[in-house]
Amino acid sequence: MRLSLLAGTNFAGNSNNNGNTAATQLGSDGLGLGFGTITVIDDILTSAPELGSQSLGKAQGVYVASSAEGSTQMMAFTALMEGGEYGDSLNFFGVYKIGSTISRLSVTGGTGKFKNACGFAEVRPLIPDGQHVTDGAETLLRITVHLKY
Repeated sequence: MRLSLLAGTNFAGNSNNNGNTAATQLGSDGLGLGFGTITVIDDILTSAPELGSQSLGKAQGVYVASSAEGSTQMMAFTALMEGGEYGDSLNFFGVYKIGSTISRLSVTGGTGKFKNACGFAEVRPLIPDGQHVTDGAETLLRITVHLKY
Protein backbone atom coordinates (compact mmCIF):
# COMPACT_ATOMS: atom_id res chain seq x y z
CA MET A 1 0.00 0.00 0.00
CA ARG A 2 1.20 3.52 -0.76
CA LEU A 3 -0.05 6.58 1.14
CA SER A 4 0.90 10.22 0.54
CA LEU A 5 0.70 12.86 3.30
CA LEU A 6 1.82 16.48 3.62
CA ALA A 7 2.92 18.11 6.87
CA GLY A 8 3.91 21.73 7.42
CA THR A 9 6.59 21.74 10.09
CA ASN A 10 8.79 24.20 11.93
CA PHE A 11 12.12 22.67 12.94
CA ALA A 12 13.06 25.75 14.95
CA GLY A 13 10.13 25.17 17.29
CA ASN A 14 8.88 28.75 17.10
CA SER A 15 5.26 27.94 16.28
CA ASN A 16 3.11 25.22 14.80
CA ASN A 17 0.03 25.07 12.60
CA ASN A 18 -2.21 25.56 15.63
CA GLY A 19 -0.69 28.94 16.51
CA ASN A 20 0.95 27.55 19.66
CA THR A 21 4.46 28.78 20.35
CA ALA A 22 7.42 27.29 22.11
CA ALA A 23 10.51 29.14 23.29
CA THR A 24 13.79 28.01 21.80
CA GLN A 25 17.38 29.02 22.24
CA LEU A 26 19.07 29.88 18.95
CA GLY A 27 21.95 27.64 18.01
CA SER A 28 25.05 28.58 16.06
CA ASP A 29 23.02 28.06 12.88
CA GLY A 30 20.65 30.91 13.87
CA LEU A 31 17.65 28.62 13.46
CA GLY A 32 17.37 27.29 16.99
CA LEU A 33 18.61 23.93 15.76
CA GLY A 34 21.71 23.56 17.93
CA PHE A 35 22.70 20.04 18.94
CA GLY A 36 20.12 18.49 21.25
CA THR A 37 17.37 21.03 20.52
CA ILE A 38 14.02 19.30 20.98
CA THR A 39 11.03 20.43 18.93
CA VAL A 40 7.63 19.07 19.87
CA ILE A 41 5.22 18.90 16.93
CA ASP A 42 1.45 18.87 16.52
CA ASP A 43 1.17 19.46 12.76
CA ILE A 44 -1.82 19.08 10.47
CA LEU A 45 -1.56 16.38 7.77
CA THR A 46 -3.21 17.17 4.43
CA SER A 47 -3.72 15.43 1.11
CA ALA A 48 -2.27 18.29 -1.01
CA PRO A 49 -0.09 21.39 -0.49
CA GLU A 50 -2.77 23.94 -1.43
CA LEU A 51 -4.61 25.95 1.23
CA GLY A 52 -7.96 24.35 2.01
CA SER A 53 -6.74 20.83 1.10
CA GLN A 54 -8.44 17.90 2.79
CA SER A 55 -7.19 17.39 6.33
CA LEU A 56 -6.22 13.76 6.97
CA GLY A 57 -5.25 14.15 10.62
CA LYS A 58 -2.24 15.22 12.67
CA ALA A 59 1.44 14.39 13.10
CA GLN A 60 2.35 14.46 16.78
CA GLY A 61 5.79 13.74 18.24
CA VAL A 62 9.30 15.13 18.55
CA TYR A 63 12.26 16.16 16.43
CA VAL A 64 15.71 16.30 18.04
CA ALA A 65 18.68 18.10 16.41
CA SER A 66 21.01 15.11 16.17
CA SER A 67 24.10 16.68 14.60
CA ALA A 68 26.39 19.37 15.97
CA GLU A 69 25.64 21.77 13.10
CA GLY A 70 21.86 21.15 13.32
CA SER A 71 21.47 19.76 9.81
CA THR A 72 19.88 16.47 10.84
CA GLN A 73 16.77 15.84 12.89
CA MET A 74 15.92 12.57 14.63
CA MET A 75 12.18 12.25 14.04
CA ALA A 76 9.81 10.18 16.18
CA PHE A 77 6.16 10.89 15.52
CA THR A 78 2.74 9.35 15.11
CA ALA A 79 0.44 10.17 12.21
CA LEU A 80 -3.07 10.19 13.66
CA MET A 81 -5.28 9.88 10.60
CA GLU A 82 -8.74 11.20 11.32
CA GLY A 83 -10.17 12.02 7.89
CA GLY A 84 -10.41 10.78 4.34
CA GLU A 85 -10.51 7.08 3.60
CA TYR A 86 -8.03 6.14 6.34
CA GLY A 87 -8.31 5.87 10.09
CA ASP A 88 -6.16 4.95 13.05
CA SER A 89 -2.42 5.72 13.27
CA LEU A 90 1.09 5.01 12.00
CA ASN A 91 4.37 5.43 13.92
CA PHE A 92 7.58 6.74 12.32
CA PHE A 93 11.22 6.87 13.42
CA GLY A 94 14.37 7.97 11.63
CA VAL A 95 16.67 10.81 10.62
CA TYR A 96 15.68 13.72 8.36
CA LYS A 97 18.51 15.70 6.75
CA ILE A 98 17.53 19.35 6.31
CA GLY A 99 18.20 20.49 2.76
CA SER A 100 18.39 17.00 1.26
CA THR A 101 16.07 15.99 -1.57
CA ILE A 102 14.95 12.81 0.23
CA SER A 103 15.24 11.15 3.63
CA ARG A 104 13.82 7.80 4.68
CA LEU A 105 12.09 6.94 7.94
CA SER A 106 11.08 3.54 9.30
CA VAL A 107 7.43 2.74 9.91
CA THR A 108 7.60 1.16 13.36
CA GLY A 109 3.99 0.05 13.72
CA GLY A 110 0.50 1.37 13.95
CA THR A 111 -2.94 0.92 15.43
CA GLY A 112 -6.31 -0.27 14.16
CA LYS A 113 -6.19 -0.83 10.40
CA PHE A 114 -2.40 -0.38 10.52
CA LYS A 115 -1.74 -2.83 13.39
CA ASN A 116 1.64 -4.56 12.82
CA ALA A 117 2.42 -2.23 9.91
CA CYS A 118 5.97 -2.26 8.60
CA GLY A 119 7.61 -0.37 5.82
CA PHE A 120 9.27 2.96 5.21
CA ALA A 121 8.45 6.56 4.41
CA GLU A 122 10.18 8.82 1.90
CA VAL A 123 10.28 12.39 3.20
CA ARG A 124 10.82 15.18 0.68
CA PRO A 125 10.70 18.94 1.26
CA LEU A 126 8.27 20.77 -1.02
CA ILE A 127 9.66 24.07 -2.23
CA PRO A 128 6.97 26.51 -3.45
CA ASP A 129 7.09 27.84 -7.03
CA GLY A 130 9.49 30.77 -7.30
CA GLN A 131 11.45 29.77 -4.18
CA HIS A 132 14.78 28.19 -5.06
CA VAL A 133 16.08 27.31 -1.61
CA THR A 134 14.66 26.71 1.83
CA ASP A 135 16.30 27.58 5.13
CA GLY A 136 14.90 24.37 6.59
CA ALA A 137 13.32 26.04 9.61
CA GLU A 138 9.79 26.10 8.20
CA THR A 139 9.20 23.41 5.62
CA LEU A 140 6.31 21.64 3.93
CA LEU A 141 7.13 17.94 3.83
CA ARG A 142 5.68 15.33 1.45
CA ILE A 143 5.67 11.98 3.22
CA THR A 144 5.15 8.99 0.91
CA VAL A 145 4.53 5.86 2.95
CA HIS A 146 5.17 2.33 1.62
CA LEU A 147 3.45 -0.25 3.84
CA LYS A 148 2.86 -3.91 4.49
CA TYR A 149 0.29 -4.79 7.12
